[in-house]
Amino acid sequence: MQRLPPLNSIRAFEAAGRLRSFSRAADELSVTHAAVSHQIKALEQSLGVLLFHRLGRSVQLTDQGRLYLDSISPALAAIASASRRIRAHEVLRVNALPTITMRWIFPRLAAFRALHPHVEVEISTGLEPMSQIPANVDVVIRREPQEVMGLHKVKVVSETAFPVCSPALLERAPLSTIADLAHHTILHCPARRTAWDDWLAAVQHTRVVPAQSLELEHLYFCLQAAIDGLGVAMGYSPLVATDLAAGRLVAPFGALELTTPGYFLITRAERQHDPIVKTFCDWMIEQGSLFDASVSQIVLG
Repeated sequence: MQRLPPLNSIRAFEAAGRLRSFSRAADELSVTHAAVSHQIKALEQSLGVLLFHRLGRSVQLTDQGRLYLDSISPALAAIASASRRIRAHEVLRVNALPTITMRWIFPRLAAFRALHPHVEVEISTGLEPMSQIPANVDVVIRREPQEVMGLHKVKVVSETAFPVCSPALLERAPLSTIADLAHHTILHCPARRTAWDDWLAAVQHTRVVPAQSLELEHLYFCLQAAIDGLGVAMGYSPLVATDLAAGRLVAPFGALELTTPGYFLITRAERQHDPIVKTFCDWMIEQGSLFDASVSQIVLG
């Protein structure tokens, strides 16, 4: 039998290598920084190679460390997949952007659970890039992902951007033309800082100086503030369709919209054919197609 390094050392190395930090690896694994350092040192001694350069408080993978990380990450994913397949109750781990999770995925998730009651979908949210996602996450949902070797991505739902506000706001101050935005409060967030400029450019309009500008921490805060009549937000079709249909929001400029790249399902290449991963991704793509086919009627009323 081949002698294998301790699994705890492998897990500590994979997390530290992926996150480029012993401290962040310790947080992810719920252990101390010292425990991660000890596990990695033991692994280096077992292998007889240096896996990290220690640079004060930061660490950097050596060439051998990068090679080892590229080799063991798929192996850990395969172990997780094999373990999941033999369980009677299977767990699928999904990491998605916060706002689309709240406003598009959650309203549809009950339907998936009804179709696949043996699959437990665990959803976490975040903004971090794919390189920092834990190896045990099966599916990641992001906007405009970069091409990365070893990842499989497929578009799940399209997106258009356009201003939205509450009907009550329009009663107080109409928005007959884009220039009327100068009489309103514009809502925006750091995650999509250029949204308004991008939309104005797309509809071939000069920059508008609003009466006030309010920056909120998250996109979902902006959308809720728009519903509550605090100002005009940039709306995104998958995120505001329900509120438009219910009359909580309106799109005052109708078809004047900006098309964005949309949202993508991302999996590690070696996981894309895993039965549970494929089942979830196929269902999500179907949901996206149904939404894309109906969204213009929702936006235009």
